[in-house]
Amino acid sequence: MATVLVVDDERPILTLMARMLGKEHTVITAESGIEALAIYESYASQIDLVIADITMPGMSGLELVARLESLYSRRLPVIFVTGYSEVPIQPGRTVVPKPFSPAALSDAINRVLQASANPRRSPKTGQS
Repeated sequence: MATVLVVDDERPILTLMARMLGKEHTVITAESGIEALAIYESYASQIDLVIADITMPGMSGLELVARLESLYSRRLPVIFVTGYSEVPIQPGRTVVPKPFSPAALSDAINRVLQASANPRRSPKTGQS
């Protein structure tokens, strides 16, 4: 069981994701990037995964993750969700297109959590 911070400005989607994920994970929700920053600050040591909508008013999911990674000086386990297919995403990031099935989201969560538990070693140095 993981603790997942879910960030989406659309309350029905946020509620749906919280219900879907709440069966297997502890879920914390935020309706904006600003709210998510404050929540992450309070629960940073407990949050295992961030799921963020890419397109949100005020602060996009991409901006949120960039700020969190800058503040905490590490790459976070993240899944981006989006209804748009042409948003540029950093290579190696996981994106789940909206609408998505519970199985598709669950599969993405399992992949990202497994990868974060077993980080790849750098091919040049052999270190993480």
